[in-house]
Amino acid sequence: MKHILNRTSLFHGLDDEEIEEIEKITRRKQYSNRTFVFMEGDEREAVFFIQSGVVKTHKIDEDGNEQVISLLKSGDMFPHVGFFDHSPYPANARVMQDAVLLIIRIDDFNQLLFEKPHLAIKVMQMMGKKILQLQERVQSLISQDVRHRLIHAINKLAYEHGKKRDGGIAIDFPITNQDLANIVGTSRESINRLLNQLKKDEIVKSDRNGIFIYSLDKLRRSE
Repeated sequence: MKHILNRTSLFHGLDDEEIEEIEKITRRKQYSNRTFVFMEGDEREAVFFIQSGVVKTHKIDEDGNEQVISLLKSGDMFPHVGFFDHSPYPANARVMQDAVLLIIRIDDFNQLLFEKPHLAIKVMQMMGKKILQLQERVQSLISQDVRHRLIHAINKLAYEHGKKRDGGIAIDFPITNQDLANIVGTSRESINRLLNQLKKDEIVKSDRNGIFIYSLDKLRRSE
């Protein structure tokens, strides 16, 4: 538990004693594949940290279409709005692989910060840095075309979830073309065309079980 909390960017500035204080208010829970951790609009009671597994956060628009916000891995925290906002959960969170999550109740965390204000200062400093990083990432993605955004998304999935196999990199959980379209911000038809071209060039292949990348170097060069 302490190892996962240490890996979380929000707590990077904390020393061992401070992490132990966080650990005291943290509990662990197992979630099965396809289980919802929470639903958009539910009262926000806790923040979650992934010890193992994969979690997808997504929203449903007025037409019933799913918009993927992020695919989260071990060490990630969600929701990103964190502890300092009392609005409902901003999206749905669903397990894509059996997961073990660490849970911190917002009321418990707020009480800890009230009792230890030096801890609050450190956490808020890290939050400021994370917000700047997210802003830079969004600006970078907006300036790229669909092909670049898709390759960036696949490369990120490979870095975060990939496993070496058969001379390439395998991403072993089901991610549909619609999921990729939602992540990239385009239509499923555009993703179909781009993936077909990447498959023809023997760079990437995908099916219902996941994605296989023949060569990361070749994928990056294909941008």
